[in-house]
Amino acid sequence: MADRETVVGGAPSSRRRVGQKLRKGDRRRNEILDAAEEQLRDRAALDLTIDGLAEAVGVSRSSLYFYFDSKWDVVDALVERASAEMFEQYLALPATAPLEDFLAGALEATYLGWKRHRVVFLAAAERSSHADEATDRWREIMERFIGFIADRIEVEFALDPTVDPTPLGGARRAVEIGCWMVERSFYMLFSREHDEAEEREMVAALTAAFERLLHPDSVSRRPRPRT
Repeated sequence: MADRETVVGGAPSSRRRVGQKLRKGDRRRNEILDAAEEQLRDRAALDLTIDGLAEAVGVSRSSLYFYFDSKWDVVDALVERASAEMFEQYLALPATAPLEDFLAGALEATYLGWKRHRVVFLAAAERSSHADEATDRWREIMERFIGFIADRIEVEFALDPTVDPTPLGGARRAVEIGCWMVERSFYMLFSREHDEAEEREMVAALTAAFERLLHPDSVSRRPRPRT
């Protein structure tokens, strides 16, 4: 029989060892990404420029091209960095926690990632709508999270008969539906003015909805306030 312990990890952690220093080139690259994220707070990704980023970091245009091929390369790297940071929080979720706590933790990590890197994930979602390479990259990032959660659901399915993703086509399909529901919901929320109370209501509603996908026969589950 499957064991919840098998869920630990799911993917190798990219966390840097304590005391390990960034190389000069890595520091400069991060400075460029930081500058890009800051500029996205008051302009669209389309309006970013290599000259503007170079000026913000204090390097020449040619020096910036040493690190990135284009401004879209910068945006893509920024999305990957923010997503990797969020995934680290997924990896930290206790493998033996009850399923509801696991899902609540995953939704909380997703929410905090969107809250901290709102402009980055908005740019990612908008950029992915053009049906090109950016769409493929965003889907690959989403697949990383879908696969991690689906692995846990497969384990839970073997342990708990009340967890039944089969009506939706199995664990992976159920999680895929849930993750894209979360992505669209956070995009719609963070792309407009709102307050923290609305954010918390959204997290609670999405957590309950995700649980309901996996417990299709349950009628007692409701959005729960979170503190």
